[in-house]
Amino acid sequence: MPRVRADRASPPKDGELERLILAIARGDQEAFRQFYEATSAHLYPVALRILRDEGTATDCLQDAYLKIWRKASEYQVGRLPMAWAAAVVRYQAIDLLRRLPKDQPEWEEPNWEREDLGIDTEFAPLYAAERRRLEDCLQRLSTDQRQAIVQAFYRAATYEEVASHFATALGTVKSWIRRGLLTLRDCLDHGSA
Repeated sequence: MPRVRADRASPPKDGELERLILAIARGDQEAFRQFYEATSAHLYPVALRILRDEGTATDCLQDAYLKIWRKASEYQVGRLPMAWAAAVVRYQAIDLLRRLPKDQPEWEEPNWEREDLGIDTEFAPLYAAERRRLEDCLQRLSTDQRQAIVQAFYRAATYEEVASHFATALGTVKSWIRRGLLTLRDCLDHGSA
């Protein structure tokens, strides 16, 4: 598989990407090459944000593209092609992260303002507004709930790892996360104002 292209030009429009995915589902290798060239620079940051290591993120991306090749027939027409591909990469990265040794996990909360999530400039204003809403809602949670959710969903730690880190019973951690997610859902559904 070729190296990830360094440029971050806008990916092709959804219709073109969808056409390529449908061709990939039929086994079209040229369509796969075109899809890779059009999307790899946009999908690599998804893996890098989760894995935080360039080599591991590159390996993850290669595995994710193999899944895209194999699962293209499962793509549902009308979905956002980049969102579908980003989900494949994200799940691949999380699976890989969970298999890596956790010698020194990063337990501090992320600095959301400085996180580069690889969002295209075209979508940056929409993303910034959504991120502010999420940050506002996260701040409404108790410290325990917020840290447990961040570790479980942002850092991809297992519930057992979160419980071990906080030296807390597994049931307590599950309760923090469950109640915190319910609070987040309510806050996001009804606005953070």
